[in-house]
Amino acid sequence: MYKLKIVTNKDTWNNFITESDFEFYSFLQSWEWWEFQILAWKDILRLGIYNENELIWVMQIIKVRAKRAFYLFVPHGPLIVESKKWKEESKQGFFEVLKGILPELKDLAKKEKFDFIRFNSAVKNTLQNKQEFEFLGFINAPMHEHAEDTHLLNLTPSEDELLNNIKKGDRYYINRAIKEWVGVFIWNTPEQIEILSIMHEEHSKKVWYHPFSREFIQNLYSVFTDNITTISTRYDSSVESILMTIKFWKTCVYYIAASDIKSHKFSPNYLCQWEAIKKAKADWCDIYNFWWVSPDDNPKHPIAWVTKFKRKFAWYDYSLLHAQDLPLTFKYWFNYLIETIRRIKRGYYYKKPQ
Repeated sequence: MYKLKIVTNKDTWNNFITESDFEFYSFLQSWEWWEFQILAWKDILRLGIYNENELIWVMQIIKVRAKRAFYLFVPHGPLIVESKKWKEESKQGFFEVLKGILPELKDLAKKEKFDFIRFNSAVKNTLQNKQEFEFLGFINAPMHEHAEDTHLLNLTPSEDELLNNIKKGDRYYINRAIKEWVGVFIWNTPEQIEILSIMHEEHSKKVWYHPFSREFIQNLYSVFTDNITTISTRYDSSVESILMTIKFWKTCVYYIAASDIKSHKFSPNYLCQWEAIKKAKADWCDIYNFWWVSPDDNPKHPIAWVTKFKRKFAWYDYSLLHAQDLPLTFKYWFNYLIETIRRIKRGYYYKKPQ
C-alpha cells in the first residue's frame, strides 16, 4: 500500500513541509539540514512515503557510523500530513504508516549492517505514543541527540503584547539596556561570525557544555544563508551577548548563543533575545522556538541555568517523546551501555510520558 521513494527535488521536499499544517516541525527535517550533513561527510537518505500517488510523509535519515555502533537516525521526523481525505479513506495514522514501512527500514539497516534504528520523532510526549512505539519493538534511547523539551513563543500577538507578557522585573533589563544605549547589531559579517565562534567556545568552559566547532558553525552559515541571523549587543565597544537563530518556514529557532556579561545592572542578554524575537516576528514567523529546556524546574539539571532565562519570555513548553531505539544486533547493547554512562555522568534525565 505504501511506497518508499527517494526524493531528489528540493522544492518537492520543502514545499511539502511548508504547505502542511504540522503542530511541530524544525529545520532538522529541512533540505538545508541535509546539505549541512553532507558537508560533515554524513550519508543521508531522503525518503518520501506515498499512499498511491499522494505524498503523505517525508523522512530524512542520517546514517551514523560511530565507533560504538552504526545506526539509522531520524531527527525530528518523520513528518506526516494526515489530510481529511486520506484519513477517511485509509482510517490510518502515524503509527499505522510506520508499521507499514518498518520492514523496509529494517531490511535496509540489516543490509548495510546497522545495529539499530533511532527515531527522535516530532510526536508529543504522551503515554499513548510511547506505547505505540513499544508495540513496534522500540525502547527508550539511553541518550537524547536533539532538543526534546522545548519552549515556544507564539509570535502572533502584537509586539507590545509580547513585551508586556514578560515579567516587569525582566522587562526592566530590556528597557534599561535601551536607555543605556546598548548597541544592537544584526548582520552575518565574517567578523560577527568569528566573534560568535570564539565566545561560544569560551562560554562553554564557564558553564561546562561541549561547544560546536568553528567548522560546524561555518557550515550552518553556508547552507542556511539568508535564513540564518546573527544578533549581538555591545556596550562600550564590548560584545556582551551574541546569538544565532535559524529560520525554517514560519518557525525561528534560537540555536547558538554566548555571553560575557559585564554590565549586570542591565544585562544585555535580555535585549539581545528581545531583538531576536522582534526580528523573527518581522520575518513573518509564527513561532519562536527557544530550543532545548530542562524537563522541570530542578536547579540541578545540567541546563537549568539557561532554561530559567528562556522561560522568562513567557508562553509554553512543548515536550516531544524521548528518542526511541529499535535494537537490531547485540552490538546495540554495547552502545546502550556507553550512552547510559555518559547520560548519568552528565546528569540528564527526561520527562515521563503523560
